[in-house]
Amino acid sequence: MIVENFMSTDVSVLKPEDTFGDVVNLFLEKKIDGAPVVEDGKLVGLLTKTHLIRAMSQKIPLERPIKDYMTRLVKTLSPQQSIDDVDIMYTGRYPVVDKDELVGIITKSDIMVALTDIIAEMSGQLEVVINSAYNPIVAIDHKGIITIWNQAAQKLTGLTQDAIIGRFINDIIPESQLLDIVKSGRSEYGIKLSIGNRLFITNRAPIVKNDDIIGAVAVLYDISELENVSRELEYVGRLNQEMDAIIDSSFDGLYITDGAGVTIRINKAIKRMTGLGEEELLYKSMSELVETGVLSRSASLVVLETKQSITTTLVTVTGTTLLVSATPVFDEKGEIFRVVTSVRDVSELNMLKQKVEQLEGLKKHFEFQMNEMKIKLSEDLIFKNKEMENIVYQAMKIAEVDSTVLISGESGVGKEVIGDIIQRNSIRSKGPFVRLNCAAIPENLLESELFGYEPGAFTGASKEGKPGLFELAHEGTLLLDEIGDIPLHLQVKLLRVLQEREIIRVGGTRPIPIDVRIIAITNRILEEMVAKGEFREDLYYRLNVVPIHVPALRERREDIPLLVRHFLNQFNQRYNLKKTITPAAIEILTMYSWPGNIRQLENMIERLVVTSSTEVIDIQDLPSYFLETPSGEPGIGHQPVSVNSIIPLRQAVESLERQLLEKTFAVTNSCSKAAQLLEVNASTISRKASRYNIKYKRND
Repeated sequence: MIVENFMSTDVSVLKPEDTFGDVVNLFLEKKIDGAPVVEDGKLVGLLTKTHLIRAMSQKIPLERPIKDYMTRLVKTLSPQQSIDDVDIMYTGRYPVVDKDELVGIITKSDIMVALTDIIAEMSGQLEVVINSAYNPIVAIDHKGIITIWNQAAQKLTGLTQDAIIGRFINDIIPESQLLDIVKSGRSEYGIKLSIGNRLFITNRAPIVKNDDIIGAVAVLYDISELENVSRELEYVGRLNQEMDAIIDSSFDGLYITDGAGVTIRINKAIKRMTGLGEEELLYKSMSELVETGVLSRSASLVVLETKQSITTTLVTVTGTTLLVSATPVFDEKGEIFRVVTSVRDVSELNMLKQKVEQLEGLKKHFEFQMNEMKIKLSEDLIFKNKEMENIVYQAMKIAEVDSTVLISGESGVGKEVIGDIIQRNSIRSKGPFVRLNCAAIPENLLESELFGYEPGAFTGASKEGKPGLFELAHEGTLLLDEIGDIPLHLQVKLLRVLQEREIIRVGGTRPIPIDVRIIAITNRILEEMVAKGEFREDLYYRLNVVPIHVPALRERREDIPLLVRHFLNQFNQRYNLKKTITPAAIEILTMYSWPGNIRQLENMIERLVVTSSTEVIDIQDLPSYFLETPSGEPGIGHQPVSVNSIIPLRQAVESLERQLLEKTFAVTNSCSKAAQLLEVNASTISRKASRYNIKYKRND
């Protein structure tokens, strides 16, 4: 609040040549006890009732001029001066001067009214803050008499403020121990307190004024309510006692003007952004700041003129470009009494934008990793092999785009599962997913299946015609399995579909646009077929945009124990059995070449589950070909180590140790169990695993 808001602008003035008689008449007429003396529009003195009484006591004639008796050393105030800076003990009235011109006068009574308003406003703000607090707040004076009992405390206890204020604290809440805080002067935080049948956590602190403890305050937190809201909340933030702390903590600049466009408050962020502080801005009108070039324009002035919120940019005298959003605050009469402006440095906004983009990138990265983890933890694809992990990663990356994919590999390695992963994680995941095994459809029907046909296109054709799989897969994905078995004449049409993104039905002439992603699968070596003329070279390159080769099971033997356990659990559930398999049997299965890959392994585990006569599947339950070489000699079951070339003995020992540890930890992740299988100490296993950088779970 400033002097201008409380001064009187209807000022009765005297001139130096006025007589004491004129003064008496003026004072009686205007009912005043003092008036400024003005000459040529400028303040030259002040004459008060005291001067008049002194003149009368000295029997000075009423016809004598006042110029020799008035006070010439007059303390004046500025209209923009804060009212709480005025010394009311110095004099009973102050002339208010702006640019050497008398614009008003303010009396002690006016100042008292202003200070009363300030105290009332601060008191009201404090009361509103305390009563707006969600938690109960209780305060006492040094004698234990309750001075604050907010609405939350009233709601908790059912006791009104009128009934509680002025009562002794121990009569109301004997458990509060607030008197102990007054005596000790110590603050206590996180203290459990039981009131009735409810449990609270309370923060208690002394109230200190001029180094004297004048009371204590407690804030209560209902533990049960806190737990219901969130178990992660460990404490509730303390109430900010000063509005300055709240405003200054804002990262955005806050610029507040009054209804006349005069700056009354700024926060620290304003100086950080603009280099302009309170000295340059505070109590300055926005018009003055614009006229002097401190600001290029003022959003506050636009708001005062239009009475509407506005967002615009401006440039400061320091060259900083700011984005400002000004909002009017209306009083009960509908008049603007404050304009609150949020200020942001455009350069900081650009930096925040970059950070948001980085976070978006991290989000996509983590989502990608989560999807990878979901695939790894699901039962759709069981793997431990590093190459398989790279294939899954590649499939996930490919899923983000619409490129054609060619998945190759031996029969039974899981090519179709890779295709499923690509489709599920693609932008077409909600569209149709159509599959076709090209080798399973007769050659004379394959064309109509793929491209559809018009009514009466051939003998036996439907009268209504039929859409092909390309049309059914529109805006989705078409998986073509065994793509190498498509006849050459159809390869030409398939190439046209990939190039033109349209089809023509059998017996039709009208092109039909399609939007389909192609995933092609083959267990044949298309490069050799191209060389032999069995597969079109141009179609091969059209399909081979993103190639994925799934390795055979024998090339990723570390996955075999995982697959064995997976299929064993699967068939145990299917047949309501509880079969287990020994590590030795798993080792034999791991060493087998598996020409039929995962499909052969799955069938073998089902066979062992349903045919073994005991609960434990062991080496003797395996077919004989697992234990013999092609020549009939003892196989991997009797000769686990083979020598293929001559190398230094030390190198051979290290190689054998590494292979043994890798195969053992493929069976078990336990160091102690690995030691039992290899018949050595667990410390030896741990030491050699560290030496060869072999990872295992250290949970035993």
